[in-house]
Amino acid sequence: MNPPHYWPLLDNNGLLQIPMRFYGLLLLLLRPYLCWVTELSMMRSEHSLLSQFYPRQHDFLVACLIALPLLLLVAALSQRRVKGHRFWYYLWRPGLWLLWLVTLADFAHSISALDANVILDAPWRLIAPCLLLVAMLWLACSKTLPMIFKEWPEQVKPDNDTTASSR
Repeated sequence: MNPPHYWPLLDNNGLLQIPMRFYGLLLLLLRPYLCWVTELSMMRSEHSLLSQFYPRQHDFLVACLIALPLLLLVAALSQRRVKGHRFWYYLWRPGLWLLWLVTLADFAHSISALDANVILDAPWRLIAPCLLLVAMLWLACSKTLPMIFKEWPEQVKPDNDTTASSR
């Protein structure tokens, strides 16, 4: 008989596992950078991927500036391990508020950048504001995200007795 699984499961460091929805939210909010990298990796053609999502260059630049703080949050997420640097904890702790601010700013920018006839010309540009609304609901209702942003792995200190006795 299998032992019962208790949710949420812990990761290897004894911390709460980060939900996959969190990574999906990061991908959604970092979409200007993802579109940019995709555009750079594609062959040149008449139709640009960036122009499909950001018809005006100013919209793309503003979207990149809005998503810029999330790059620091991704860097802090990469250090959320036992051997990670403690400095990143001070950027990780206010991460939930940072997610809220970036999501709200991205939603406001996405709505304001829509043209009057977007439903006829480019209906795929309505997907991002709808997904951002769902993301805001998840941020408001999530009970695990506040706990995830409060915890950080403890540093493992070397045992001085074992190093002294090995000499």
